[in-house]
Amino acid sequence: MVRLKPDAAYACVASVTLLCAASAAAQGPFRQDVVVTAAATPVQLGTVTRTLTVITREEIARLPVHSIADVLRLTGLADVRARGERGVQTDFAIRGANFGQMLVLVDGVRLNDAQSGHHNGDIPVPLDAVERIEVLHGPGSSLFGADAFGGTINVITRRDAPPSAVVQTGSFGLAAGRGQVGLSRGEIRQVLAASVDRSAGFMFERGFVTAGVSSRTTFGERGGVLVSYLWKDFGANGFYGNSPSHEWTNQTLVAADRSLGSRAGWRLGSTLSYRTHGDHFLWDVLRPGVAENRHRTHAVLGALRASRGVGTRGSLTAGVEGGADWIRSSNLGDHATRRASAFGEWRHALAATTQLDASLRVDRYTEFGTAWSPALGVGWWPSSTLRLRASTGRAFRVPTFTERYYSDPAHLARSEIGAETAWAGEAGADVLLPGSWTVAATVFGRLDEDVIDWLRPTAADRWRTYNIRDVDTLGVELTARKALADGWFVQAGYTGLDVRAAAVTELSKYVLDYAPHTIVVAASLALPANLQVAPRLEYRRRTRSLGTDDYAVVDLRVSRRFSFYELRLEGTNLGDAEYQEVLGVAMPGRAVSVSVAVGR
Repeated sequence: MVRLKPDAAYACVASVTLLCAASAAAQGPFRQDVVVTAAATPVQLGTVTRTLTVITREEIARLPVHSIADVLRLTGLADVRARGERGVQTDFAIRGANFGQMLVLVDGVRLNDAQSGHHNGDIPVPLDAVERIEVLHGPGSSLFGADAFGGTINVITRRDAPPSAVVQTGSFGLAAGRGQVGLSRGEIRQVLAASVDRSAGFMFERGFVTAGVSSRTTFGERGGVLVSYLWKDFGANGFYGNSPSHEWTNQTLVAADRSLGSRAGWRLGSTLSYRTHGDHFLWDVLRPGVAENRHRTHAVLGALRASRGVGTRGSLTAGVEGGADWIRSSNLGDHATRRASAFGEWRHALAATTQLDASLRVDRYTEFGTAWSPALGVGWWPSSTLRLRASTGRAFRVPTFTERYYSDPAHLARSEIGAETAWAGEAGADVLLPGSWTVAATVFGRLDEDVIDWLRPTAADRWRTYNIRDVDTLGVELTARKALADGWFVQAGYTGLDVRAAAVTELSKYVLDYAPHTIVVAASLALPANLQVAPRLEYRRRTRSLGTDDYAVVDLRVSRRFSFYELRLEGTNLGDAEYQEVLGVAMPGRAVSVSVAVGR
């Protein structure tokens, strides 16, 4: 592949538009569905100028998934890098960005942990409590602030839910159960959900026990309160080096949103949240006195926003936000950082078929100074079956406490490292084809500066942190989906990446560990005799410091619906592939399970 100079690469991505011909098809999902992650206020999906993937409750219920990490594997557009089963510890990556360059939200509330990006996958929401997951691809700092380099994952919780329960048993001593119940009285709606999973593990110190519970109370249109808790106890053999480690984590999230009515034509709303995360890490269970760490982070965040119409075709949203993160740690010490932000977004429909949007956010940190994050997008429907879109924006990320202060036998962080920045752009098309097919194609690029990486001269030295990398990323995303009757579907996705990093003389831990080729095919199909089948195939080629690694993983669920319950038989990694999603961390081989589900 010919490598473009940074300016040329950016211009290329910003100018490419994919054109396709199509005949008439239904536009319901694009014209009617409302999404909340691609703009400062809820908007119709058909007006979004960015690449946005939406995974619905119906898809989640019909596929062989048991955690939010499993769900994010569906499209292939998110690189899910697990260190174990059922989301025990998982890193997320989109468009070649590493795990720290992803932002995770729950109902729009930040979940990223100031201690380490490895905890961003500790999402304290049981799977049954998830209404849908929205994945915004590309920079999101103009809307959400720090960390949204490669993408933003927003987990939307359920406001209403029928009673349901699932119990499961299977390979490696698996025993699991989850359930939910929904209640209502007048305008007050309540959804309670809980889950428990345990496994003896497929190797020494890879067993786990996890438990989670969440409560969502909604007060009509006035707002609501989410209270959730997640606890994990898991073997971490080889997770951060060649050692049989063990880890205990817990996370509590309390978040409230409130509609404040209208003032002088402005619709006012507010959010307030508190999150705390605990991490007890034992480096070597055979030597409990070596590198045993305890960390506790806290985060508070409050925001006030106002929106109003501008003319007959426009809208304006503005707001302010303030927050703080602090840590108490036996290894990292006691530290804190505070921030204040202001943001605004303007949206305007030039015509019924053309949408413009522009947003700007300013974040001021006590330790890292000021970051300006602008973004601009345009969307156009040249016909009833073709949507073209293009956008550009700037993103930033501040280093975690681990990247600045951590020390163990394999790592020694440097406190003087600073923030990362990036410019990114994309252009794409969404096509509605006959037969309920939807095809999407996007070309994108990103130019990262001052990227933080862990480096070491030789394998005998400790990893250390540096703002040493400039990284250029070019890529393409392709998806095709056919909607079938009664919510059944077939879909396929491909992501291709070319990541070029400035040369360094030392070994690199994260930047060059990515997947240049990913293909994911998934389906949920109805068969005669009340049978249902849900296969999933994932192929990835990864580049690593020691060469490339190819693997394919096949999962399958076969189920039969009876009058009031469903019997499910599932297989994971049916080809018994030997693979590693995170370098040095083996994933389990073939496994089977059986479960009984009651309700929907």
